[in-house]
Amino acid sequence: MKRLQVQGFGPIQQGDVEFGDLTVLVGPQATGKSLFVQLFKAIVDAGAIERDLMQYGFDWYSDETPVHDYCSLYFGSGLGYVIQSRTVILRDGNSVRVSDIVNPNPSVHTGDTVFLIPAQRVLVLQDGWPKPFMAYAGGDPYAIRKFSESLRLLMERERGSERAIFPRPKHLWAELGSVVDASIYVGSTLELEREGMRKRVVLKPSGMKSALPYTAWSAGQREFTPLLFGLYSVIPPTWPGRERVADIETVIIEEPEMGLHPQAIVSFGLLVLELLGRGYRVILSTHSPVILDLVWALRELSSVKPKVGVEALCRVFNIDSPTKPLKATLTSALQKQYRTYYFHRTDSGVITEDISTLDPGSEDPSVAGWGGLSGFSGRIAQIVGEAVSR
Repeated sequence: MKRLQVQGFGPIQQGDVEFGDLTVLVGPQATGKSLFVQLFKAIVDAGAIERDLMQYGFDWYSDETPVHDYCSLYFGSGLGYVIQSRTVILRDGNSVRVSDIVNPNPSVHTGDTVFLIPAQRVLVLQDGWPKPFMAYAGGDPYAIRKFSESLRLLMERERGSERAIFPRPKHLWAELGSVVDASIYVGSTLELEREGMRKRVVLKPSGMKSALPYTAWSAGQREFTPLLFGLYSVIPPTWPGRERVADIETVIIEEPEMGLHPQAIVSFGLLVLELLGRGYRVILSTHSPVILDLVWALRELSSVKPKVGVEALCRVFNIDSPTKPLKATLTSALQKQYRTYYFHRTDSGVITEDISTLDPGSEDPSVAGWGGLSGFSGRIAQIVGEAVSR
């Protein structure tokens, strides 16, 4: 899907997003960003979603309101009416029938092409182990169930006890791993520890004999670790290359900045560039101006000589001596297409605005203020300055 347009979908009155290699969605809470990316997956992976739900015994066909029941099941409790009779959905300019989402044709491909890392990922690790699909409450959305089950299957493939799962060079080669370590784990390792006959993920700080259980980690480490495992799911365990997981074309990550220091958010940006270098299309929803700082930098540096752009990106990511594979990743990043959309709440509902230029000198306040993300500190400074001057 290259473009998704919606009308009358949840809080979104008019939504129109044309996807680039990296697409960033910004806007206040409850403006429909999460619903929008979930709808993207519901359209593209309708057959795979139906397969999963039926496999676990869910039934939304029997009642007289299959659309309502499907939406409650897929988007979550209380969201049964996000799709109504007035809702219009266009995929690449062509109308999408809701029935094709709720009850896809049996001939539709049943493999996943979208890997979605949801905002609620901190709920995934229960006492250091991913919860299974059916361990969630009845009203929990499909996205968190699916992500959690994906991580559970990933971890079940691990063998042995006290085996380091970070750093792991064959998933995140040395430079990527060192950047993540410096900003998030700070010399600690993630390991599989065996307690009796049960495995769990623990954090072992450098120089300490005992490991820390999940509840004793920092907030950023608890938030980032499920995201890291999600990246393991789409980055095959090979040395630097352009390999992808079969069938997966798009990686969606919601609010990657949660619990992270700005420098750690910058480090995450390098992982996004690795995904782009492997040929994935990436969609991010965010409330962080740091993410837009990176996108703006990439757009601006794409206009300079590649060598100059790569050197500048190395400084952004605090890399002194980049290897040839990293230079290739950064060079590739400067050739990608970057799009940014602002989910803007108005009196008539949420509308999307294309603010991809991120031009701070634009006469459009949505563009100049990066959808409101860059304006808050300046506004506060202005208010304080006016008060002090009195």
